[in-house]
Amino acid sequence: MPNGNLLIIDDEIVLLKRLKKCLESYADEIYLAVDGLEGLKVLETHKVNCIICDIKMPKMNGLEFIKQLRAQNDSTPLIFFTGHGNRELMLEAIKYGAFDFLDKPKLDGLEEVVSRGMKEGFERKTIPQESEEEIMNAYAKLMKEIDNT
Repeated sequence: MPNGNLLIIDDEIVLLKRLKKCLESYADEIYLAVDGLEGLKVLETHKVNCIICDIKMPKMNGLEFIKQLRAQNDSTPLIFFTGHGNRELMLEAIKYGAFDFLDKPKLDGLEEVVSRGMKEGFERKTIPQESEEEIMNAYAKLMKEIDNT
């Protein structure tokens, strides 16, 4: 069974190469991009099943990237791998369907999350059209979980 394709977006070239090496057994092809704009160009010509993306990058950051991705009705699972995460950024990313968050530069748990993301990428076709009430209920649940931590 094929693994699928993975896109990694990060402005740190050394980290891109390290992630590619670490995850090569989880994907048939791994594409690399140094910012969100380059990531969108990759997606114009290549099908991917999962995306790993930094948040803070030049030209187009990770939040702008996920907004563009979802505006194109692309529901590819997106894992934010960043050293710049905070509650506000996480909440904003969740509104756009971020699949998961991992703290950079730790690689703990990365393989497991990517494996789940790749599997989910095979199953997703379109973004479900949720009502405003469903979105607000999910947001309220998330806020409650965050407040309890």
